[in-house]
Amino acid sequence: MDIITQSHFNDFRELYGYSEDKESDAFELFIIFCVLSKYIKSETITKEFLENIKIGAGGDWGIDGIIVIANGKVISTKEEVDDLYRANSYLSISIILVQAKTSDNFKVAELGQTLDGAENIIRDVKGESVLPASNDFLNEYREIVKHIYSYSAHFKDGKNPTLSVYYATCGDYNNQDDFIAKIDKSSKFINSSDLTSKFDCIMLGKKEIVQIYKETKTSIEASINVEQKITMPTVEQIDESYLCLLPFCELKKLIIDDEGRLIDSVFHDNVRAFQGDNIVNRDIAKSIREGNIALFSAMNNGLTIIAKTLRTTGNTIHLTDYQIVNGCQTCNVLQQNMNDYDIDKLILSVKLIGSSNKEIKDKIIVANNSQTEVKREQLVSLLEVQDRIEDYYNAQNKFDKLYYERRAKQYRFGEIRVPQDKIITIPIQITSFIAMILGKPEKLRGYYGRIVEQFKENGVDVFLPNTNPAFYFTSALAYYKLTEMFSKGVIHHKYKKIKYHVLLSLRLFCEQDPIPPLSSNKSQNYCDSICSLLSNASKCEIAFKGAIKLIETTLKREPVDRDRSDGNFTRKLMETTAILKNYKKN
Repeated sequence: MDIITQSHFNDFRELYGYSEDKESDAFELFIIFCVLSKYIKSETITKEFLENIKIGAGGDWGIDGIIVIANGKVISTKEEVDDLYRANSYLSISIILVQAKTSDNFKVAELGQTLDGAENIIRDVKGESVLPASNDFLNEYREIVKHIYSYSAHFKDGKNPTLSVYYATCGDYNNQDDFIAKIDKSSKFINSSDLTSKFDCIMLGKKEIVQIYKETKTSIEASINVEQKITMPTVEQIDESYLCLLPFCELKKLIIDDEGRLIDSVFHDNVRAFQGDNIVNRDIAKSIREGNIALFSAMNNGLTIIAKTLRTTGNTIHLTDYQIVNGCQTCNVLQQNMNDYDIDKLILSVKLIGSSNKEIKDKIIVANNSQTEVKREQLVSLLEVQDRIEDYYNAQNKFDKLYYERRAKQYRFGEIRVPQDKIITIPIQITSFIAMILGKPEKLRGYYGRIVEQFKENGVDVFLPNTNPAFYFTSALAYYKLTEMFSKGVIHHKYKKIKYHVLLSLRLFCEQDPIPPLSSNKSQNYCDSICSLLSNASKCEIAFKGAIKLIETTLKREPVDRDRSDGNFTRKLMETTAILKNYKKN
């Protein structure tokens, strides 16, 4: 590995806590991170993402990692697919296969293994029964892919999933004929299956790897020409703001990339995802196709764009770290019809606001989404309780330092270098809290927004203002330590499928007294006792081994996939713990 690639690789290992891991294993995760960053730009790539994707362990069909993206979200369960379909009434799918080698050259045989793996994925969907043996991780993804194709009648715009293969080494790729021939052979087979809308094979050498990794550290920037703008009244904590009339030929610089695709990452703070082919969006598209450009401009509510900084030079406005917080539906329909006659002349009303103050951004986001039906869990990051949780993380100084990511990527471009494996995102906080503190690990099988909604429907609010934030921190610390135990091999990877039950088992093993009411005066001492144990390396390892022993005593067999959603397993785990504790007392 050359010195430049090694430098960036080492940077990744330090940020994600892989400095002590075997180099080849860490390099696979490094390449998975680089590839994933090309597809997911609007949210933090957590250690959980990477380790869910990594499947290389023998019986992997030459595939080190499988990335499945549904409607812009990385998914790792069939239930997440179901939830995203229910939310959007369509599925847009990308399947990405990754192979990474630390060697300084590309080998046809290695690429051939991965391309054969891609062909086997297609054969599996077609129902062919004679396939090579595969490991448990790969088997789970095979089931997910087949489940996705059961929704084929509901693929967005009738387009089948895309399938991509990435093969990365620390060498240089020179388009050799034998590589091209192998790629062409697999392309013909995969394309003839009519199961993909696009297949491609991308070779990543040392130059490409370094370039992709560098891009993960850059912020979103764009410049637009604005001829018609009014400066809005001065507001405290808002640096600059304008009301503009912006033609689509300028707006598309902010929302569409060089390949004509929508830049999903700029819509992360627009709490309503694209709603698909509903009546409102059909009407928007109809007015464009019928040439009613002027009428469209008159009827449309316009867009609101918040940028960390706005810099004005004459008619040019340069935006840095910008988000479109209102206008997702409009932008999606415009992109779908971007080649229609005269669309570049279409004029939209756009508010441009420059502010780095998060409270101001939150208020603007809430205000711009209060006119439409927005589910409560979609605004979860803006609730007052989130501030209290974040403040608790920042103030906590007795145990391991964790960083609560209330807003996506808030630590990515800050002045302080934050270890990425110590960032607790809202999805991690929700799932760890529900599993460990609420004692409902069996409920964690779908997309996290839907999980919150289901709890709300049953009268349980995951985020209550009077809940002691120590409970949120404690569950997150336990999650962080559990991830560490898996990485170090202290806990066998077979328990990953029931990791949320492991979190509950850990609490049951550690607690001296039953968990108090979440707003009780006793809650701080309860949480501190568990956190103290987790923050001691030897005691933490003993506690997790004890948690696994409780699970083994309860199951009396190897864990299987169905245990994840088995409420009886949860109940028996609690009963087993109570029996053992009573036995010790007597």
